[in-house]
Formats: sequence, C-alpha cells, structure tokens
Amino acid sequence: MIEKLLLPFDLLSDPEGEVAIKPFGFWDGAGRISKPALVLTDRDGIVRYIYEGRDFADRPKDAEILQAIQRG
Repeated sequence: MIEKLLLPFDLLSDPEGEVAIKPFGFWDGAGRISKPALVLTDRDGIVRYIYEGRDFADRPKDAEILQAIQRG
C-alpha cells in the first residue's frame, strides 16, 4: 500500500486492534469493529495527534493533519 500510494511514512496494520485501537478506546465491542479514528505517532512512538470520527466518512481535513505533523 505504501508503494502504491507513494507515502513517505509507514502505515500500521493492526487487524485485531491490540496496538492502535483498543488502548485508545476506539473499539466498539458490540459491533466488534473499530470506531473511525486516526492516531499519528512520531518515530519514537509518542502520540502527536488523535482524531475520532463520528462515522466512516468523518475524517480530519488534510490541513489539520499536516499541522499536527509539522508540530511533532
């Protein structure tokens, strides 16, 4: 996926939600699915930005994400 999208950063695949979903409270136990969310970490694993969407189409604006990256 990284090569296909030409991304300059790594993506985390966490299908069971053990690292990126459950610890942040993004797991919907009743639906057995992740709530829509974005968690950005720096190279040291420090969380720099968290966004929890209301539904699958609720995403942060690109500018908001870029600002978070630049602050980190």
